Amino acid sequence: MKAKTALLAILILNILLLAQYTPPHTNPGPAADRIIGKSVPIEQAASAVKAGDIDVYIFGMRASLAAPLKGDPTVMLYTAAAGFNSIILNPAPANPSCLNPFADRDIRFAMQFVIDRDYIANEIFKGFAVPMYTWLSQYDPTYAIIADIITQLGIKYDMDYARTIVEQRMSELGATKGPDGKWYCQGKPVTIIGLIRVEDERKDIGDAFASALEQLGFTVDRKYVTFDVAIQTVYGTDPAEFQWHFYTEGWGKGALVRWDLSSIAQYCASWFGYMPGWQTTGWYNYANATIDELTDRIYKGNFKSINEYVDLYRKASQMCIEESIRVFVVTTLNAYVANPNLQGVTNDLGAGLRASVFNARNWYVPGKDVVYVGHRYVWTASSAWNPVPLGGFTDVYSVDWYRMIYDPAMWNHPFTGEPMPYRVSYVVETKGPDGAFELPADAYRWDAKQKAWVSVAGEKAKSKVVFNYAKYIGANWHHGQPIKLADVLFIYAWYWDIANDPNKVARESGVASYVNGTMAIIKGIRILNDTAIEVYIDFWHFDPNYIASWAVVTPDMPWEVYYAVDQLVYVKQTHAASRSGATKYNVPWLSLILRDHAKAAADVLQEALDQVIFPENWFKIGNKTLFTKDEALARYRAAIDWFNQYRHMIISQGPFYLYAIDTANQYIELRAFRDPTYPYKPGAFYFGVATPVSIKAINIPTIAVGQSGTVSISLEVPEGAGRIFYKWGIIDQTTGKFVYISDEASATTTPITISIPTDVASKLTPNKAYKFWIYAYTENVPIVAESTQVFVPRTVAPTPTPSPSPSPSPAPSPTQPTVITTTTVAPAAGTTEALAAGIIGIIAVLVALAFALRRRRGEGTQTR
Repeated sequence: MKAKTALLAILILNILLLAQYTPPHTNPGPAADRIIGKSVPIEQAASAVKAGDIDVYIFGMRASLAAPLKGDPTVMLYTAAAGFNSIILNPAPANPSCLNPFADRDIRFAMQFVIDRDYIANEIFKGFAVPMYTWLSQYDPTYAIIADIITQLGIKYDMDYARTIVEQRMSELGATKGPDGKWYCQGKPVTIIGLIRVEDERKDIGDAFASALEQLGFTVDRKYVTFDVAIQTVYGTDPAEFQWHFYTEGWGKGALVRWDLSSIAQYCASWFGYMPGWQTTGWYNYANATIDELTDRIYKGNFKSINEYVDLYRKASQMCIEESIRVFVVTTLNAYVANPNLQGVTNDLGAGLRASVFNARNWYVPGKDVVYVGHRYVWTASSAWNPVPLGGFTDVYSVDWYRMIYDPAMWNHPFTGEPMPYRVSYVVETKGPDGAFELPADAYRWDAKQKAWVSVAGEKAKSKVVFNYAKYIGANWHHGQPIKLADVLFIYAWYWDIANDPNKVARESGVASYVNGTMAIIKGIRILNDTAIEVYIDFWHFDPNYIASWAVVTPDMPWEVYYAVDQLVYVKQTHAASRSGATKYNVPWLSLILRDHAKAAADVLQEALDQVIFPENWFKIGNKTLFTKDEALARYRAAIDWFNQYRHMIISQGPFYLYAIDTANQYIELRAFRDPTYPYKPGAFYFGVATPVSIKAINIPTIAVGQSGTVSISLEVPEGAGRIFYKWGIIDQTTGKFVYISDEASATTTPITISIPTDVASKLTPNKAYKFWIYAYTENVPIVAESTQVFVPRTVAPTPTPSPSPSPSPAPSPTQPTVITTTTVAPAAGTTEALAAGIIGIIAVLVALAFALRRRRGEGTQTR
């Protein structure tokens, strides 16, 4: 692990050798003294930057608004594949069954073929998007392991194919077509309710999808809705109520991920809580047992090699696509507009400028002490600020601001997606995948029934991680109280509690299912000293940094805030942790920025202060007591004082603290946390901008059937990108299937020369079109570039037979067919070149090759 951490530091240095940052000062905390955020309509973002009203806009601009800004010296544009769009289908069974076509798997899969992704990417998004078929696109590093699956499934825009499936299945479900060409189910029109968002390109996507459904004979009730209405209807109601049948989802990415373990579960598996029903007890809940089992194994590291991980991921991915609960549409190249004088920008290849723990801390405009930040919204009714996993911080608006306020323990590198230390250091030891550590007698786990820490001596775990929280402990929380190891251990205990206490599980079942996915594999914790713990986790990964990232907890809020949340949600039950809980129990969805909610939390602490309530058992681990009653009372007073001063209960430990938020006026103000105990200064975690590899040309000479050949790949590789990894294949244009696909290989120089072996060339048919397919990415910026080129192999020229005649007739030269070359290349995220070029550049070159014919007498050109 030590070697791994050192390697990561070298990678960071190599990638950003040219990145320069001059801090405005050397004080603890961020570069700027204040961040002032406000809501700015997307249409006004560029003009607001030009006028100096804001310095940066952190919501992705519409393509039609961003394109004219290319080359404008009064603004700076940053791009990143930081979002994507999908259409979620409601699979709840109806009675009779023909009333909900999307309950049928075959009809859902047919929906993959009614979406013209190329049109959406190039026309609706003006080239600021790329077609996508899963939760991953070529801008996600893990995409490399499933890229060929997408090709082999042959999904494309094909209404005739979709119509064939729908006609067959609807008839089998008992539906009939009327003389008007519409489907009827027991005399009633088969009506599909579509919730279509109106704020952005999703209106066009929804209308296009609705029109396709109407062409298939369905009656569509188009409901045009805004954020709050859509979120409440789709994610806050039982799917079996059929308040919706499809919804135009939009997603903002949080960070680049090198090896995906959780997204596949989020978008495919029921247990994660993001599939229809949302794991709410008593509602219809979609589930596929095989997908659940495969994704659970991936999530918990239940594989023995990288090859097994790849195999599990590929199987789950293909099943998820075939289930088609979600039909993925496009990955968007979000464009962020900024003041060209804004310093300290890190463009995360997975999140852009939003959802960042790197940017706000380093932003500043020379000569100014404040940075003005525009966002689409500062707050919405769906922006719940509470620390319950899957309960709060589930929308981009709450997440984007909160990540400016706290320091995570670990985070993913913005260019590699590799987990790295942020405010903890760690050492990983593992005996996995087959071996295990035996937990010592002084290792403990929280028992939700006994409400106590209990010894887990003798239990087994594949790995253990020593975390040192020294950069937290001894520093202060925003309310001035020192951070303690007790804060860390309380959060571990609380996660175990809400995942295993039967009453708490029943109250927030979706939360419990999600949290238990991680806490079930953390087997115990051993306290080493005042700043370090040893976490035993029954989890293995071929990358040790992932073992650490699965075992770590971030102390983002002091334990007394968690205690107050626990009392409000689970004990007093006056509030809900999640949206679905709020709907089910008809109580407010807890948000600690709302004054009445924050007051309720402060009242809990006031009650604890007045009655001298101290949950001592949460802090007694073996013969150690991590917190005292007097310290607890001091914490209560500090938190209550905080509420009285700021009228909210968001207390954290990062470079800024929340000074004010006015939800009615869409205003937020963050102020620098200049406490001398804060460990970081401006310049920490600055990375700048990186550029992925791009494929410039595929050069294919004439390929002869049965003979080996070579292909030359020209690449543009940025400095410091490291080794190049690539994989290639040959696709039959007729079937869409691979004739051959290679293993992944690597190179250190360009161009790359690929040899087509004789046995592969022997599988080809002369004068038939094939597609040469390749992807490439680099070691330090693992964003996939993917390209194809059509070629037509020729027959092998026959070997001339020697003739006894001194003047033999020349052997006929074979006719060489016309070659059609098509190259598809996605531009690099993070560069403004992508804005003008569009996402997919298609170059069709028709080359008529000269051919020789042996002239015979009488074969000259004749007139008729």
